[in-house]
Amino acid sequence: MTTSNEPSDDDGSSTWRGYDRATGARPDEVPTLTLATADGRSRRVRFDGIDGDYLIDRKLRVVDLPRSRMQLMRQAEALAQARCHATWEVPSEAERALAAAMLARAEVRRIRIRVVRP
Repeated sequence: MTTSNEPSDDDGSSTWRGYDRATGARPDEVPTLTLATADGRSRRVRFDGIDGDYLIDRKLRVVDLPRSRMQLMRQAEALAQARCHATWEVPSEAERALAAAMLARAEVRRIRIRVVRP
């Protein structure tokens, strides 16, 4: 795992910046795993923080769209390759239920879900 100070795709929202102060957040460093793709290239998969042995991905909303499903699969594969686990932090029980359904459909076992109020 490496860290990078490059912004993620989701930077820019003032609400999102509030998560920088959350437990395990490192606003100046982004925890990153390297994903080895099937065509031999590597791709970086970024997370928002670290909590003990778990990488953290904070979500303001869980959206089940193709782009979100691709991000989930990249995260799951990178976690499996690195033999790591992650936690998705969501703001409500309703979002937790949506995330749980999305993870179950994708059969992802390396990501757990936790409700954290922003």
